[in-house]
Amino acid sequence: MRKKMLYKAKFIVRVESIKPSSGKTWISDSPFLKIRTISVFDNRTGALWAKNQIKERGIKFFLNTSDLKETLNWNLNGDSNKYQFKWLQSGKETTEGAAYIFD
Repeated sequence: MRKKMLYKAKFIVRVESIKPSSGKTWISDSPFLKIRTISVFDNRTGALWAKNQIKERGIKFFLNTSDLKETLNWNLNGDSNKYQFKWLQSGKETTEGAAYIFD
């Protein structure tokens, strides 16, 4: 896949992942959910989505990066060729990343 111009993305989804060495969990009764959505920016309208919009779309929590890709493509785009993911910064217990969804 050729590199796309990231600023032309339809959605920019910022996520946070728990490092495997960390004992941290997002939801105490579901320790398998390792990635959560921090924010969704809709580049078409120039607005951030509210937390309830993220929850309604079913893109709040993910098992791993494969689940992240499939869920975002299914719920936001429908075409896995129009998806790009980058890890951004790493902390002690978590790592942040961004998924870019294109038209």
